[in-house]
Amino acid sequence: MTRLAPICLAAFAVAYLWQTFTIPLDPWSAAEAINARTLPLIYGVVLLAISLGLAARPLTPDAEATRIPFGRWRVLALHALAITGFGVLIPWAGLWTSLAALLVAGLLIAGERRPWVLVLAPVATAGLAWLLITVVLDVYIDPGRWFS
Repeated sequence: MTRLAPICLAAFAVAYLWQTFTIPLDPWSAAEAINARTLPLIYGVVLLAISLGLAARPLTPDAEATRIPFGRWRVLALHALAITGFGVLIPWAGLWTSLAALLVAGLLIAGERRPWVLVLAPVATAGLAWLLITVVLDVYIDPGRWFS
């Protein structure tokens, strides 16, 4: 049972790597050493290496006996739901609003209940990211259908 998670992670990494090769490249960037596929390829290879390394570890007797409490699975499921919601929300609300919503969800899942933290941390993080990407680096990020 302890090898199930790394094997599933390795399968996900292989599927992710497979999908990175379907990323379309512009004719002028296809011959470049660094292009739109570079970072996803690095992520996929690192994930595959880590998951295979975890799967190759020797088993310990007490590792088989440990059970993960239900509450931890619930937290994992809530995080997965928040990340899925983030991906679905991006085309509609834009990256920065979706990022702030993801951070609020993550803070709520982690148990944060102070209103000023729930507002200030996500807004400041998304605002600083917007400032760096859009203003400093002058990269256009689509504002989403709701704000277009």
